[in-house]
Amino acid sequence: MNRHLLLTTDGSPYTHKATSYLATVFSGRQDVEITVLSVAKAPPSYLLRPIPGLSEIEREERLEKFQAEELKKAQHHVSEAVEQLKRKGFDEKKLHTKVSVQYGDVANTILHEAREGHFDAVVAGRRGLGRLSSAWLGSVTQKMVEYGRNVPVWVIDGEGWNKRFLVAVDLGEPGMKVLDHVIFMLAPDPEVEVEILYVLTTLFPREKEQALEDIQKILTKEEEKEAAEFFAEAQKMFAAENFKGKVRVKIKSSPLGVAASILKEAREENFATVVVGRRGRGGFKGLLLGSVSSKVLFNLNDRAIWVVG
Repeated sequence: MNRHLLLTTDGSPYTHKATSYLATVFSGRQDVEITVLSVAKAPPSYLLRPIPGLSEIEREERLEKFQAEELKKAQHHVSEAVEQLKRKGFDEKKLHTKVSVQYGDVANTILHEAREGHFDAVVAGRRGLGRLSSAWLGSVTQKMVEYGRNVPVWVIDGEGWNKRFLVAVDLGEPGMKVLDHVIFMLAPDPEVEVEILYVLTTLFPREKEQALEDIQKILTKEEEKEAAEFFAEAQKMFAAENFKGKVRVKIKSSPLGVAASILKEAREENFATVVVGRRGRGGFKGLLLGSVSSKVLFNLNDRAIWVVG
């Protein structure tokens, strides 16, 4: 089964980072298709109604000119991104293009295309994801992350990519959704390395690391029944899909908090990609933008971040 990604582009340098990231993560993969999407800007409202001192014919001419120019720009952005992907080794037959006209919010336009096209993830640059709240709240990427329920959104920044993935999980359904997405996207690649990180907040820091098939034994000894059941099910999921890469589990008890533990682990262990859930429970209680996931997005600005759920 092919994996189909929707790569958004506005012609910014972040698109080049996204194409470089995809080329590294999916190098040699023949089961990955990419549709490059650019959204043509909607005409300003004043061109959609009669303008004093301007004939209806002149208004329509201005409207048509604006629409034609914006469509041309969007098509150029798409063609440019496709050429970048081809230069990085992607098969032209696996690359597709789409230009949409903005209707309402740009983020909603992209999410609509993602849902209608049944894409496995939306790939976007970090443009606008800064520390200033105004930049954060005004970002198309942020809006997709926040409102794209059940649409995985990959936020790309940084450089020096690798195939090491830090997958931060909560117990229960949110964590299972995260693992399901990771397994589906990465299962055929024997070069990937996945660390599943589960963080417990406590006053006493400690850490345990084991192979996935052994982690349940340790958890059972510690009477972590729910966690033991979760990782037992996770092992079945990886085995069912014949996951070819390396998988390990790390359980950390830390007074630093969940987000800080994720950031520390990503930097110290050189994970180029961090995967988090959009919502959570249990050890990630209240995981929602504005909490753990937003802290990761704000502070980890030199990595790729997958937001799932």
